[in-house]
Amino acid sequence: MSRIHFVVEESARIRYQAEAEREGKSLGQWLREAANEKLEAARPRLFTVEELEAFAAKCDAMHPPGAKEPDWEETKRMLVETRYPDPGV
Repeated sequence: MSRIHFVVEESARIRYQAEAEREGKSLGQWLREAANEKLEAARPRLFTVEELEAFAAKCDAMHPPGAKEPDWEETKRMLVETRYPDPGV
């Protein structure tokens, strides 16, 4: 296990300590949890295998068996018509 020391204003230390006590935690535990929450929020969320399989099954269920996706030219036409309609029309 490693130790990290950092400098904070005394007023910040008092606020951190008070919040940790309100939550029934040590200051160290409270700071570790805050740092971990910050790291988790900064990372893109990865999907589990189960979530990806459920998503694929949902997509498959939206199309009849044997249905083919439109070719690229048809896909581009649909994008233009639905996402980027001509503002002059």
